Amino acid sequence: MPGWPGEPALRDRSRKYIKPILFLLLAGAAAYIVLLTPAGELFRTPAGRKALVERLDALVRSTGPLGAVLFILVYALGTLVAPASPFSIAGAIIFGKFHGMFYNLAADVLGASIAFFLGRYFLHGVARNFLETKLPWLDRKAAEEGFSVIFYLRIFWFPFIVLNYAAGATRIRFRDYFLGTAIGLIPPVFIFTYFVGAMKEVLASYRSPADLLTPQTIVPVLLLVASFFIPAVVKRLRKDRIPQ
Repeated sequence: MPGWPGEPALRDRSRKYIKPILFLLLAGAAAYIVLLTPAGELFRTPAGRKALVERLDALVRSTGPLGAVLFILVYALGTLVAPASPFSIAGAIIFGKFHGMFYNLAADVLGASIAFFLGRYFLHGVARNFLETKLPWLDRKAAEEGFSVIFYLRIFWFPFIVLNYAAGATRIRFRDYFLGTAIGLIPPVFIFTYFVGAMKEVLASYRSPADLLTPQTIVPVLLLVASFFIPAVVKRLRKDRIPQ
């Protein structure tokens, strides 16, 4: 039976709001857990985050080979609502400075990809409004340059969550976003993880201030400091491609 004339339009409007409503319900549930429940203290406070790292460490070690997979999933989902740094620190502490590099990078790329699709399909209106009011240049640059702009912003330590969701509202192709993220995150993720892992080893073997003057301490510190100059070097080399 044919419907009444306004039925298709009403159905289209209903579909338009279903995804944002579902996302807001999930976001509301996550916010309730993080802000109003005892379990949320694991994310809200320094002591809670320390306890979370300890629990993750124990859980990962108890699961054997699947521990790395579990960690990557928890890390990736955590970055949808929280900064990536605490999870990166946890990866370096749990897996060490070398294995932690690869697990942290995999989790960052996975989390960034999930947030991208959320911003594109489930929260497009909100992400688009933020993009147009706060980052108007990003949509233009992403459409024109794709991979390059994402690559540069990842190297520049641009806020992780902001770029993940905002990029989903741009016209960039996912392939360009994915490659720009995966390659652009290599320097900051590897350097930061190496630094944290090295500091863990130094603290574990610390006996006197002289221990702080060894290559095991000096090299990661110099690498971390140098990483903050990478944006300036890239900007000087490719000034015409850096968003203003």
